Amino acid sequence: MKHLRFLLVALLVALAIWKLYPHFADFAKIYALKDNINYYYLIIGILAQSGQYIGDGLLSQTLLKIIGVKMNFKNTIRIASLNVVAAHLFPVGEAGSIATAYYFYKKLGITTQNFLFLSTSWSAITFSTLITMLLLSMFFIPHLPNINFNTVGIILIAFIIIAVSILLIFRRIIWEKLKNKIQKLGFYKEILEYKENLPIYRKAILSHKLLLVEAVIAAFIYYGTNIVTLSFSFLTFGSFPPIHLLTFAYALSMISGWVTLSPAGLGAAEATLILVFLQFGIDPAHTVASVLVFRLITFWIPIPAGAFSYISLKKQIAKEAGLKSEGE
Repeated sequence: MKHLRFLLVALLVALAIWKLYPHFADFAKIYALKDNINYYYLIIGILAQSGQYIGDGLLSQTLLKIIGVKMNFKNTIRIASLNVVAAHLFPVGEAGSIATAYYFYKKLGITTQNFLFLSTSWSAITFSTLITMLLLSMFFIPHLPNINFNTVGIILIAFIIIAVSILLIFRRIIWEKLKNKIQKLGFYKEILEYKENLPIYRKAILSHKLLLVEAVIAAFIYYGTNIVTLSFSFLTFGSFPPIHLLTFAYALSMISGWVTLSPAGLGAAEATLILVFLQFGIDPAHTVASVLVFRLITFWIPIPAGAFSYISLKKQIAKEAGLKSEGE
């Protein structure tokens, strides 16, 4: 699976390079764009990124409310801001974010079963929201550009057939390894109990429809502010693709990141964004520069804030533990 993941990322990157190859002579324009950078738009793009963590924190807080668990918004947003740092420390898909969130939520008094509800429902809502945004954006795209499938199509189809064949042939081995790893987890019994208690959690969701609507709104904030950041990344260099195209490209980049299990979509997301924008006729120099700025804002600039959240959470947990021991 590890090699398959790297192959998928390599394929996307190779396709992006292949698509960019005819424009390599124009890449001197990228360096020239530095003279026309609009720092006002750049700052707005950076500030807009904070909306992702607000949406994430609000979504987590709302989902916990549904099952009767109160959690300070300050804590949920701090845990949300750890995602980027976690992706650097545990570079396997969303594993780092989940492990880090579990550690801190557990320390803050959230039970394993409640965290399982939080993580599964969070994933379900955000995935459904992203697919909805993808489908809506497609309605506003008048027509797909003419794509030469002679080379790209053959490569993709062949790769999909090979990947599916490998999964089918080794499905029992993969399942056994996955099962063994799950059984080694300290909370394996909790997972089984959570599965048995699913009807209780479903009932809680159905009895809190307004909170569910609030959770969906939070998910749209989570993704919508990322699209705003992508928009201002282009505006920084004086370009602005249609908003439906920005949404379409962003949604596809997120999906490619999930499929390849790359940390925060690294490599796969950038390649997908470049492929989509080039295919729709966006200037290559503006595309590459804007995508690089977008990745800088979403993956590198948030590191200090995430590190600060980590330190402050550790101090808070240590302080609460000290007060608890004094009380005993």
